[in-house]
Amino acid sequence: IITTNMNIYIEGNIGTGKSTFLDFLKNNLGNETCSYIQEPVDQWLALMDSKGKNILEYFYEDQDKWSFAFQMNSFVSRIKKIEDNKKEINLIERSVYTDRYCFALNCFNEGKMSEIEYKIYCQWHEWLCNHFPVKPHGLIYLKNSAEECDRRIKQRSRNGESGIPLDYLEKLGHLHDTWINKEPNVLEIELEYGIYENKEKMAEILEKVKAFIKQ
Repeated sequence: IITTNMNIYIEGNIGTGKSTFLDFLKNNLGNETCSYIQEPVDQWLALMDSKGKNILEYFYEDQDKWSFAFQMNSFVSRIKKIEDNKKEINLIERSVYTDRYCFALNCFNEGKMSEIEYKIYCQWHEWLCNHFPVKPHGLIYLKNSAEECDRRIKQRSRNGESGIPLDYLEKLGHLHDTWINKEPNVLEIELEYGIYENKEKMAEILEKVKAFIKQ
């Protein structure tokens, strides 16, 4: 039975192909009761200062200085985008829980975010998650190696991402695995290179997603 505000999150490391996969679902699932909500990267890129630099560029250039500001902006902008676009079924690129248990935690573990900043972040994160309908019905976890993620990041050449080191992707991959393994309702999918050209394989994946949403 499908309930209102069913949130299915498309999760995965940077460069796993979440946006492409969400577009694939939109083109093949359709359904006017579904909302396909992309990560608000366009908002982050548009948030510039008088020098013409955006918050994503600042974050990757100097995480010691910008981790707290970026992570606070990230989860607030995610919630707003869901509120602005939600329907009966929401297929959403990345969640506020990834922000907390992967990105913000990594910033704290690496000393990029102070203990006080991290506590402030977690307190507001908990409050917002309790006051807005963002809890997941399920997670679709896209798996790829850090090396494959690195290749895709270089290929798409998104503004602000050119300086992402491989070891950062490896740490995020580990944190994703640790967090996802604790979640009760997960559909794991491996999107190897060139998989979209394999129509039989993609049809199989689509059927798995349909069954996952209906459960």
